[in-house]
Amino acid sequence: MKVSRRKQKKEETRQNLMNAATAELASGRSFDTLSLREIAKLAGIAPTSFYRHFHDMEGLGLALIEEHAAGLLTLMHSVREQASEGRSVIRASVETLFDYIFSNQGMSRMILQESMARESAFRKAAEKHFVTMSSDLADFLVWDAQQRGVPLSHPQLAANSAVAILFTTGIALLNTPAADRDRRIEAAIVQLRMIMRGAEAMGKTT
Repeated sequence: MKVSRRKQKKEETRQNLMNAATAELASGRSFDTLSLREIAKLAGIAPTSFYRHFHDMEGLGLALIEEHAAGLLTLMHSVREQASEGRSVIRASVETLFDYIFSNQGMSRMILQESMARESAFRKAAEKHFVTMSSDLADFLVWDAQQRGVPLSHPQLAANSAVAILFTTGIALLNTPAADRDRRIEAAIVQLRMIMRGAEAMGKTT
């Protein structure tokens, strides 16, 4: 029982550290400006206790990216359930992703901008996240095409292109005035539809 409580307490403290960092990112700060000492203080622990949960600040950042990526993947799976109920999977995917980006702007900026702007462990983690998203989407595209009886060519290339458009648009939207966001979102939806129609048209000719 004591071991179980100790483990639970450790997990809670670890999550508190992650929540403290996420809150600071949400306030507009970049991860590079966060210090181990202040994050520990915000989480209510001594700086030396930080090392019981993460090797260093990079380890904390990687854990944040992993948590963010897992949450987003779960959301995208729920989108496909909505699509099975008659909602457009493309529109649902775009709107859900961008809602998530705006609801988690601090982490989104970290993944979409900082981690992609330099050679680092963060960039590798973000790239792994994008690869996972693309592979997962490709599997769905194949399944969906089979369910609809529609031929599909190069599903992985189509998925790669779709993910690239989604995240490129995501970067732009973080710095786009609210009045112009709907236009960019609609443009992304049109681009994704063009990709899918192209993949299906090529499938009919191969």
